Amino acid sequence: MTHPLRQVVAFGIVIALLLAAALVIMLWNDRDSRLQAAQRQSMALATGSDRLLRAELTTMERALRGAARDGREYYRQVPEQAPALLAASLRGTLERNTDLAAITLVDDTGTPLSEGRGDPTLARWTVPRNRVLAGELYVGGLEAQAGGGMVLVTAVPVQPGQWLLARVRLAVFQRVVSGLDTGRRGVVSIGSRHGQLLAHSLDPSAVERTLPRPMHVPRQADTVQALGVATSPMDGVRRVVAVSAPRDYPLILFAGLSYDEVMAPWRTYFYVATGIYLLYLCGFAYLYGSMRRSASRQARLAEELRTGAAELALAHQVGKVGTWSIDRKGESVRWSALTRRMFSLPARQARLEEFYAHVHEEDRPWLRQQVEQATKAGRALNALFRLVLHDGTVRWLSARGERVHGLGPQPRMTGAVTDITERVRNEARVQRAEHQFRLVFDRNPAPFWIFDLATLQFLEVNQAAIDQYGYSREEFLSMTILDIRPREGWEEIQRTLEESRDGRMPAPQVRMHRRRDGTVFEALGHLARLEFDGRPACLVLAEDVSQRLAYERDLAWRASHHPGTGLLTIEALAERLDAGAAGYTIVHAQLRGLQMVADTLGREAGDEVLQAMVARLATLGMRYGLLAYQPAEDFVLAVAGGHDPQQALEALREAVSEPVRGRDSFHQLEPRIGMAACPGDGERADLVLGRAAQAAHAARENGVVVLRFDHALAQRHADRLQLAGRIHLAIERDEFELYFQPIRHAADGSPAVLEALLRWPQPDGSFVPPSDFIQLCEDTGQIIALGRWVIRAAAHAARALADAGWDELPVAVNVSAVQLFNSDLVGEFAAASAAFGLPSGALQMELTESSLMRNPVQAMQMLESLSASGIAVALDDFGTGFSSMSYLQHLPLDSLKIDRAFVADVERNPRNAAICRALLSLGHSMGLVVIAEGVETEGQLDWLVAHGCDQVQGYLLGRPMPLRELLALLALARDSG
Repeated sequence: MTHPLRQVVAFGIVIALLLAAALVIMLWNDRDSRLQAAQRQSMALATGSDRLLRAELTTMERALRGAARDGREYYRQVPEQAPALLAASLRGTLERNTDLAAITLVDDTGTPLSEGRGDPTLARWTVPRNRVLAGELYVGGLEAQAGGGMVLVTAVPVQPGQWLLARVRLAVFQRVVSGLDTGRRGVVSIGSRHGQLLAHSLDPSAVERTLPRPMHVPRQADTVQALGVATSPMDGVRRVVAVSAPRDYPLILFAGLSYDEVMAPWRTYFYVATGIYLLYLCGFAYLYGSMRRSASRQARLAEELRTGAAELALAHQVGKVGTWSIDRKGESVRWSALTRRMFSLPARQARLEEFYAHVHEEDRPWLRQQVEQATKAGRALNALFRLVLHDGTVRWLSARGERVHGLGPQPRMTGAVTDITERVRNEARVQRAEHQFRLVFDRNPAPFWIFDLATLQFLEVNQAAIDQYGYSREEFLSMTILDIRPREGWEEIQRTLEESRDGRMPAPQVRMHRRRDGTVFEALGHLARLEFDGRPACLVLAEDVSQRLAYERDLAWRASHHPGTGLLTIEALAERLDAGAAGYTIVHAQLRGLQMVADTLGREAGDEVLQAMVARLATLGMRYGLLAYQPAEDFVLAVAGGHDPQQALEALREAVSEPVRGRDSFHQLEPRIGMAACPGDGERADLVLGRAAQAAHAARENGVVVLRFDHALAQRHADRLQLAGRIHLAIERDEFELYFQPIRHAADGSPAVLEALLRWPQPDGSFVPPSDFIQLCEDTGQIIALGRWVIRAAAHAARALADAGWDELPVAVNVSAVQLFNSDLVGEFAAASAAFGLPSGALQMELTESSLMRNPVQAMQMLESLSASGIAVALDDFGTGFSSMSYLQHLPLDSLKIDRAFVADVERNPRNAAICRALLSLGHSMGLVVIAEGVETEGQLDWLVAHGCDQVQGYLLGRPMPLRELLALLALARDSG
């Protein structure tokens, strides 16, 4: 092996090893990434299915708990009729919940106490580890139905010694695993901790068959577990598996993607990589063989090169092209090997007439004449003709020759031939292109022209430009491009031309152009450099974009400005702040009452007040930075870094605090201002703007005018949002409870009314204080749903009181202003009373005087409707608000409640005693029952009794307690009395 071949072999082996290593690494990384992606997808499937399963279990538990709760009430209230009522309730539950196959009342041993089958194994599986979601639902094992199919046995306690045994159809679990994107052989299944299969997405009928191997029960964990690649015990398919085995319910959820489906693309990748490697080896082998063959051919080629050296030298002499020669007699023609290969001629020599037979018939007579004249007269031959090859293709040839001496006793004709087919075709294409360009240029609807780069003189112009600019063609060709541009644009033209002389054509730009009549318009110029009549020139397309740009500018303005005020939007303000220098202060001003003007006096009056405020604040925006408006009551001032934020704040406070003049009146707006700064309170503008808005909301809640943002404020808002979410779930899960505090007659201490007080117990036995969530419910609107629940729960308690013999003892419910003005209280009280069969007057309502004063006219209409429906109304916390006596004297009230702040130390504090006497006198003069709250000492009680107070309430007379404890206390008082 020669030295070059050894180098090629060594280099080829090194490349082969490197290529093999690279392919192995890529294949391994690709396999690992695909398995990881499949594992993440299986975990996502397990997580999503776990959420659906929890929702189904919660729905099932809620239905069974409702039936159990009804059963407890039946056995407590009407024991004799309880079995029949419970049976009817269970039938209704089965009708509403098609997923339940049967519900049976059983005792602790599983013996049925109603229609249906029991379960003697009940005691073995109603244990804490089989409890669902820390609720009251317990899950047992699978059971075969008489008519075929399997059901899951579950139980819910009714009362000590009684259980509701429910048999759940497995369709509820099959729904959870159905319809998921698991591929063709992927699977999601649900099993129990006993190793039983409850649902299978790939084969729903698998739950009725015995598995060839028992299910693997994984360890419990709070999160979804990744098991990697595992083989299914049912069908032996390898899958990438994730499992959810939560601690809070006794079911296990498997999710797996087929390993073969996941790795199918990788196998294709593997085959391609293997093919590439084999292709490289084959190519290398072919290269090696070719080089060996080339070495053996070199010797033969050397001899041929020596033989054709003379011919090649002659070819180089006359033009480095193919050569030809005609013998002395002019009968045959001979050409070189290069000429033969160029035109695929059968031999290196032929008769002259045979050669003419291949010449195009149109060129043949002329070429024969030229050759004869050159041969006989000794002139040089210069012929251009077409040659038809054996395959029918036509080639254009240029043949040149002359008589040459020294190659024999007589001179002969010899010369060179050149294939000029491409040159001829190119010339034809150029001619066609010029013709087409002329058509496109002249008839194009867009204005075109060509001008000289040196003199700026117009060289050509089309009809569209003539129509657009108003000049004739002759006028155009006598002008320069400066004549169609305003004078202020001439310097820009010179800069553009200097750039174009360097070979750089500027990007299309919008420039001002001028017509013959002097009008100007915006034109988008597209430039291209070219040669025109041998001179460097420039082709220009001038597109009139005046209307389009005007429309785009209008759209851009509307996208960044509020149309009614012309001020920036909050989004546009954030973009400008982020694009500018850091270091600014945001002042967010909420002007309460601005929207009320429009709502009360009409939109025109509201717009006048708004425009007056905009005119007042616009000067602040120009003086200190930027001003934005956020409908319907918020203005945002961005104070630039070079200005004093405190000075800007004072100017803003002064501007918004001054009354605003409307059409016929002045309007005093109530400002609430929040402040935040960049970068102290955030790097991004949207974050700083949001935090300033948070501070403004907090200022409104705290009753102050200005409040600066701090992180404790943000944490409080975050806590409020989290608590709002918990409240929503608590309402859905029925976590709230009602406690009841008696209001007693002051004279004899007998109970007069029970006030329902809302409590929110927690799993650890503590309670969330009402002050932490009641106001939040009002702010978020959840007080409507919560108040509806309280009214229904109070009606249920009133029904229990009536069944216990206290049918004359009403229950009072506290109602917020949001409920009063935004819900159908009359309808809700009527519906609750009808649902529990309560007589008129069984439910009462308590309102604070501050809530009434928000909208006295609407409040009076609502209270009149409640009074007409037989619902007594008590005015709570009387004396702490700013009530108008002109409204109070007309309100259909039944009682007044003196606030506990006035009752405290009433027997020792002359001021409180005077207030209480005045309130007692006022209430009695209006014919109302007067109730004193917060009675905690005997001295307070004695003073109130002595001064004619009608009813009293406080810890001295009874603390808030659950209904069952209160019923026991009332029964004890009745028995002792």
